[in-house]
Amino acid sequence: MPALRLGLLGTGVAAEKLYLPAFEELRGKVDVVACANRTRKKAERYARIARIPKVVDGADELFALPEVDAVMVSLPIDAQPEYVLRALAAGKPVLSEKPVGPSVAAAKRLIKAARRYPLPWLVGENFTFMAHARKLRELVKAEKLGEVRLVEARQLTRMDAKNPYFHTAWRTDPRHVGGFVTDAGVHIASLLRASFGTPRVVKNLTASFDARLPPLDTALALLKFESGLVGTWSSSFTVPDDGPMLRVFGTRGRAELFYDRLVVEDARARERVYPAGASSFRAELEHFAAVVQKGRPLALTPEEALADLALLEAVVAG
Repeated sequence: MPALRLGLLGTGVAAEKLYLPAFEELRGKVDVVACANRTRKKAERYARIARIPKVVDGADELFALPEVDAVMVSLPIDAQPEYVLRALAAGKPVLSEKPVGPSVAAAKRLIKAARRYPLPWLVGENFTFMAHARKLRELVKAEKLGEVRLVEARQLTRMDAKNPYFHTAWRTDPRHVGGFVTDAGVHIASLLRASFGTPRVVKNLTASFDARLPPLDTALALLKFESGLVGTWSSSFTVPDDGPMLRVFGTRGRAELFYDRLVVEDARARERVYPAGASSFRAELEHFAAVVQKGRPLALTPEEALADLALLEAVVAG
């Protein structure tokens, strides 16, 4: 099958740090054939390092290119809804950055408007495509951990000037709900919901320790799920930590999900480690290509991405 020919709108930090390695690995399967950015010089620089043959001046020119089969929209979250709709209206399937919108209300409007166009739209929550996260879901569903009674969701890191995302204008002056906590937190929300469903009770507490990380940098929550499972949520971008993203405690075992591995311990304290496997960004792009070219169903629908955002909005806003 010929490569999916992708047009890239937005050539910022995420496109370079996260997606560029996946583009290189998938060359010949997913080829970026054109790109655009608000600042043309930035697009030209990205095109050089990513070996993209064409740079255009704007979104509509990019969407109109006949050699572009689908587009990836990698823009600030508050700007994305307009361009997702413009791409769909131009007849192009869309892969957009997460979260699905700057707020639940805005995302609902976007999803309603997008339904006018019978084209695939995938929201890039790449944790959905982690093989070891999928393994955790399988273990939970098969009751290999027994009855799961407690889950801990953790998102602890130090966001400071050493991190390239610290300097991006749309994160230092966010126009989306919850700032960094929401931007990154939808990944953890996706993991939680995929394994245990959506919590029906969320009781939250928030704090701001670093004025450079508006509107808040810390959020805690108590969670209760339909099954009776209870849990905690801990997000902070002011403390360093190398612990797991999820800790799951069942009557016959427990599991810890790290970014690069899943560690499972049974009731006899026997441990098994499942590695992360291939890049989740690569897996996401491969899935998007299969959706567009082969008609595969979306692994994550916009409505499911909305549910992830809704959970985060409850965590940060109560």
